[in-house]
Amino acid sequence: MSERTITTPADLSEGVQAFAATLGDGTAEFVPVEPAEGAIEDQPFYNVIMAGDGAKPVFGWLIWELTGFWLEAQRHAVLDRDGTLVDITPPIDDETRILFVRDSDWAFDYLAPKPLRKPARHLLTDDRDVRTWAKLADDFDMFKFRHTIFKGDKSEFVIPEGKDHRRMERLQRDYNAAARVALKK
Repeated sequence: MSERTITTPADLSEGVQAFAATLGDGTAEFVPVEPAEGAIEDQPFYNVIMAGDGAKPVFGWLIWELTGFWLEAQRHAVLDRDGTLVDITPPIDDETRILFVRDSDWAFDYLAPKPLRKPARHLLTDDRDVRTWAKLADDFDMFKFRHTIFKGDKSEFVIPEGKDHRRMERLQRDYNAAARVALKK
């Protein structure tokens, strides 16, 4: 088994460009990461609105790659500082740059802060086991999203006891089993 990582794509390959063309304004660009003081990990929307430095928020998609399996896009926000984009959200995995696709038709609604953050995925392989894993990842992401309560810059994953709790356990078990099968390849 080779090492698999989740990272910013190394280059603008044909696959990356094709995936980017399906998102927002359709063009991917690398954006430097310069975490702002006081910015919160995984809270890009609040970070850009709280920046207060006169820069303009730009909404769009952040593209990640699970090497060898799929590209994934999540809603994200960066700042436009006099024509130069900068990601001020602290990176989770020490990234020094991100791959970003602007989406001029979408803006985060700060008054209704539950963002649609379901990732879009683009498979890099036609392997049946990877397709199964990706489908389970979609199902699990949507389950988590439906059970997340957003309060300002905080979120809390709440699973009520009973049927939903059992469903979450089953989704987690099936996802983990599918991941193990795909990762052995």
